[in-house]
Amino acid sequence: MYTSHMDKEKFTLTAFAKVLIGVAIVGVIVLAQIFLWPWLGFGSEREMALVGTGRVITYAFDAGAAFHSGDSRFFYFATSSGMRMLDSNEVLMWSEAYSFNHPWLAARGDFVAVGETRGGRNIRVFDSGGAVFSVSLDTPIQSFWINESGFLSVIAEHDGGYIVYVFNRYRPTPAEPLFSWSVFDNLIIPTHAEVSADGRYIAIGVMDLNFNVRHSVQFRYMSQWDAWGTDRGLFATEDFPGQIITAMRFMNGNRLVVSTTARISGFQLGPGHASSRRIWDIPLENEKTHIEFYDGTHFAFATGARLPMATGEGDPVGTVRIYGANGIPTGMFELGRRATHLRMGRNALIVGGDRSFHAVNLRGDLLWDHTTLFDTLDVLFLDDTNTILVAGSNQAEIFERRRLREADFREPEPDFDFDFDWDFD
Repeated sequence: MYTSHMDKEKFTLTAFAKVLIGVAIVGVIVLAQIFLWPWLGFGSEREMALVGTGRVITYAFDAGAAFHSGDSRFFYFATSSGMRMLDSNEVLMWSEAYSFNHPWLAARGDFVAVGETRGGRNIRVFDSGGAVFSVSLDTPIQSFWINESGFLSVIAEHDGGYIVYVFNRYRPTPAEPLFSWSVFDNLIIPTHAEVSADGRYIAIGVMDLNFNVRHSVQFRYMSQWDAWGTDRGLFATEDFPGQIITAMRFMNGNRLVVSTTARISGFQLGPGHASSRRIWDIPLENEKTHIEFYDGTHFAFATGARLPMATGEGDPVGTVRIYGANGIPTGMFELGRRATHLRMGRNALIVGGDRSFHAVNLRGDLLWDHTTLFDTLDVLFLDDTNTILVAGSNQAEIFERRRLREADFREPEPDFDFDFDWDFD
């Protein structure tokens, strides 16, 4: 086929134009990825980061500051002078004044209790609406807990021994206990008291020092109706020879998880009368540095050094193991160093060592990690797994995980700085 010189020149110009158009298209795509994609949510994972919001809560080193969030955007902030409830957008919902020299915070779900365990005799209970009830005892408090239904269990000194109380807001007089059990022997020491969510059962950890150290769990009924025909409501006892109980928690379906220095065991209470049975058992090869429970469905623990009597290989220090309430593992995460804190919430957990911490889902998958510029004492989720509060020795800061913007590279101006030496009158 014959082609003229003019035709060849036209063909060459057309090909060059196509190359220019191709280069221009590639340039537009590159620019869109740099400037437009992050705003539309299509950026790479490297563009995501925890960013300080500038909302900072400051407090004194000796204020006894403690925080709790029950899977909501609101969180409780307790010090020696009072309790406050705020949200992640710096709104103060309510505040209540009290005075404790060495406050201790117990929390579960929407309920928090604050009091003193160094000889104190008063406890204040709050929920998301503010103050619920208070308890004043005639003898010093040793320890206390609160469950997700607002049942407050207390261990106090009493007549050369100890007494276990349970209080609840629905009594005609809240200070009148729903349940009490006394021990008139200072070598038989109640160490834990856990009430089931339905208020039917109480599990009491008891250490007997009369001969050898022996730790056991007593299962008792709370109501006199159930307790009829029993010894003060006692219907079962589980012994843990050679072990020390470190934690107990009722999970969904009246399943009790008991953690000791050597194992973690699950017990099913009911559904029949006077019924308790061990349903699973997890022997430990390592000591536990932390154990946390979540929503009646899961628990997790972080491992420390290998136990002296262990026969297996054990886990590397800083291994986090996650289980369901049925004793079946759901995930594992390797921190790679000894954990200094562990928190569960939002179907996930936060585990950290010193200034670095990691968010992990219940399967053990890493969601994100972050390193702060100050020593971290506690970290908890707020609105979701991308909004957290990081607490240090004298301040707490709210962080949000999102795609970076140009403004994030400038030094922020704090706009949320509370002075909590307030006058509550």
